[in-house]
Amino acid sequence: MLTHLPVIGGPFLLLLLSIGLARKSHEVVTIALALTVGLAAVTGGVYLTGEPAEEALEHTAWFSEQLTESHEDQAAIALVATLATGVLAVMALIFHRGGRWLPRLVWLGLLVSTLVLGWTAWSGGQIRHDEIRSPAVLPSSGT
Repeated sequence: MLTHLPVIGGPFLLLLLSIGLARKSHEVVTIALALTVGLAAVTGGVYLTGEPAEEALEHTAWFSEQLTESHEDQAAIALVATLATGVLAVMALIFHRGGRWLPRLVWLGLLVSTLVLGWTAWSGGQIRHDEIRSPAVLPSSGT
């Protein structure tokens, strides 16, 4: 369940921050920024569960090393994007008097993070859900 939180949280926070910026609501922007910091922390925690999950699954019949390696690479990119966005959110919270450009930069970071997290989730889903795998990666039927 925890692995789904960044994928759901990213678009939610992007929407919340968009509303706050559009309405010029300092309170909504502040809440969105604080939750973005939380999203970065949760994403870090989710990333740390990857290796134990791989070890638990690597001996199953449906496990694909190729898909898992690809997912690991994408997860590292998603982690960096989300952590960088979290750092920007902290800076925006600390320097809130510095203007409106930092929250807008966080918005851009959330957009990028959300897209990368979605891409990573898709690749992770392919590891277990063969119905979404491309035919090139499906195991042969032996016929």
